[in-house]
Amino acid sequence: AANDPDWIALDLLSQAEQDVAAQSIQDVLEAAQTPQLGISKGATSFVEGKIPVAESTLINSLAVDGGSAGPDAYVAAIAGFEVGDVMRFAWTAPHAMRMEAGFTGTDSLGRSYNQAGRHFVGLNAAKFSEFVAERVAEVRV
Repeated sequence: AANDPDWIALDLLSQAEQDVAAQSIQDVLEAAQTPQLGISKGATSFVEGKIPVAESTLINSLAVDGGSAGPDAYVAAIAGFEVGDVMRFAWTAPHAMRMEAGFTGTDSLGRSYNQAGRHFVGLNAAKFSEFVAERVAEVRV
């Protein structure tokens, strides 16, 4: 049975499925972690879908499953990924949600904001199916 072509084919398909899923998740995270200069550092505009970097706090706050954190924290988690696993990723900087979704109003220090969201997580997560399709096409070649 070890050399049965049907079993070998199933094993290869299973591995390809796992690789496509893991690589697509990594594509989402790499896109979300693509930096752009923050407005407070002199940028005159921004591109939705890229993480604003004024200081390293936000980009370094990516945490995996409540554990390791840092800009590349996802790499080790994805390396051990198997189809069916659940992984949670979060940017834990205090201002992460304001950067993602935007904020209009006055903060606890009395500062007024009318800041558009950068959507560095949501826009890239929405591209997951697109990333999968690209990875599937690579496997088929």
